[in-house]
Amino acid sequence: MIFINSSIEIEELIEYRNHFSDVIAMDQKIPKEGIALISFGYDQLNCIMTYNKSGRVATHIDRISFKNPFKIQNSIDLKVITENLPDNIKKHFKRQTEGHISVFSNKVEIDLKNFLKKSRPDIYAELKRLKSIVENKRPNYSNKAKSIIAHEKDAINLVLKMFDFEETDIPTWQSDDKTAPFLKGYDNVIVREDPMINQDSQVFGDWSKIGQYAQGAVEFEKEDQRVTIMNVNRQPLEKTLGVDLLIYHHTYQSYILIQYKRMVKEKDHYVYRPTDSSYKSEIKRMKAFQKALSNKFVKSIRNYRLNNELFYFKLCQAKIENMNSNKMVSGMYIPLDLWKTILKDKCSNGPNEGKVLSYKNTGRYFSNTHFINLAQNGWIGSKIDDFDKITEIVMSSIDSDNSLILAEYEDFSNQEN
Repeated sequence: MIFINSSIEIEELIEYRNHFSDVIAMDQKIPKEGIALISFGYDQLNCIMTYNKSGRVATHIDRISFKNPFKIQNSIDLKVITENLPDNIKKHFKRQTEGHISVFSNKVEIDLKNFLKKSRPDIYAELKRLKSIVENKRPNYSNKAKSIIAHEKDAINLVLKMFDFEETDIPTWQSDDKTAPFLKGYDNVIVREDPMINQDSQVFGDWSKIGQYAQGAVEFEKEDQRVTIMNVNRQPLEKTLGVDLLIYHHTYQSYILIQYKRMVKEKDHYVYRPTDSSYKSEIKRMKAFQKALSNKFVKSIRNYRLNNELFYFKLCQAKIENMNSNKMVSGMYIPLDLWKTILKDKCSNGPNEGKVLSYKNTGRYFSNTHFINLAQNGWIGSKIDDFDKITEIVMSSIDSDNSLILAEYEDFSNQEN
């Protein structure tokens, strides 16, 4: 790990280009690649990036390239770091952060990481993430497991972005444990083994039935908002068949269930064919629940909906370009009623009389942006009080060996005292 005293100009360059380069004397003993801690001339730790020596630019001069920036929120004064290091390390850290570019000694690096782990876990987590990029570590997941991870990750990102959490509020995810629940891949987030984070978890129905399959739960808080997310799954990752997301929005007392379906590439575009082993039983249950749910409706502004739809499909690619990215997976959100209409329409006819859905023939769907806006403002979602039916919906996901993400949102700013 190296340290760089840089400048405000470099900070601006990173802001616009996400990378920069510098030159060093060939005889400087700097590893070929690694992680750089960067100060922009404020005697502070301001940024972390990966680096690599990218070639000779002149006699005895090498170019060093920096990328993958992580700009530190609430930068740390180097004096504060020095004060919190062991006495026998302080002078070495001070000396190694005075030059333009220098390499941290092993002892300084170990104590520096220990300090960051205790006082700034966000920075420590980023060091771990960047280390995995430098070492090109990739968990040896099967394609099936990657699909489940992509959809679980997208479900959690969808919930947080629905309720105004920014990408910077979403913790870094990485894991090389093929058996761990997905939530445990988030750094800096304590996964509660006790699924009952609060009494309002009862909104998902009979918890005595559901809780036995809970793999963990976390809370994300921002100002007066709180999102509780629970991972419920009775199967290990490699045996999980799909991903469902059930969201409860306290403000509008509404539920939305999203079922993820994987699109695969055929010729020059991605498609979904409703022929997978679990699809027929899933769609049958959805239709039955749709008929059984009550249509109780209190006439008020808060309870107004464009429709009373509970079930949605999200068709999307399951390819993960960057396991650590917080970017959402692009895809098509299709409510169940529209889904049934599309499958009845000749537009979904495949070349061999089968049914196929793609961006080209579906025509009408919600994008991530459209769906998030409609859901977070209560334009879509159910208005029901059938907790016993919600239990049945949850249990049907579990029984069909799907990974189930339960998400509950509360806004305390609108609550009466």
